[in-house]
Amino acid sequence: MTTYRRTIVIFALVGAVVGAVLGFFLVPRSHWYQASANVALLPAPDLTTEQSSAFWEVLTRGQVSRTAAVLYNDQRWVPSAANAAKVPQADLSLSAAALPDTTIVVVTVVAHSAAAAEAGLNDVLTQATPDVTALAAPYAVKVLWPPENNALPLPSPRRSQVAAAVALGGLLIGGGIGWFVARSRGRRTDVTARRAGTVDEEVLPGL
Repeated sequence: MTTYRRTIVIFALVGAVVGAVLGFFLVPRSHWYQASANVALLPAPDLTTEQSSAFWEVLTRGQVSRTAAVLYNDQRWVPSAANAAKVPQADLSLSAAALPDTTIVVVTVVAHSAAAAEAGLNDVLTQATPDVTALAAPYAVKVLWPPENNALPLPSPRRSQVAAAVALGGLLIGGGIGWFVARSRGRRTDVTARRAGTVDEEVLPGL
């Protein structure tokens, strides 16, 4: 292996090692927790069997549940939820989505702690459900309140995955630096050789 290639390989390997170490030890751990609850949209309980069947037919089309999801997803509930969770609004996110082919809406709150996520979710359900109920009438809105300690940590990238990705970046950067150094050394060597050749040419005629 030539000196030129050896320099590039050495710098690339050093970059990969440094990148792997940094990726493994500096990657932040996930501190986000998610709390979710299901909200069911149902025909009113006082309907006859025939009326209930007609209402179910409308519900299964999904328009009512999608409308309810839009209302639950309204960001105007976030200030109150953040206040209940005792966190800044920027540290809490709200989302809601209708499950396909069902009459269920899933309401989700994400925060930096399990307690904050649960408190925020409970507040959203309490504040938003009356408006959803009024909008969804004559359908009934039934909140399936989640049990305590239901918040789950969100998955985060494994340290080994991050280390491998950063190591690859370090390999490329190190190889680029090695190429630059090797090229600079080559240029200096060429200049030195040319100067030496010029000196020899000046000395030889006088011998």
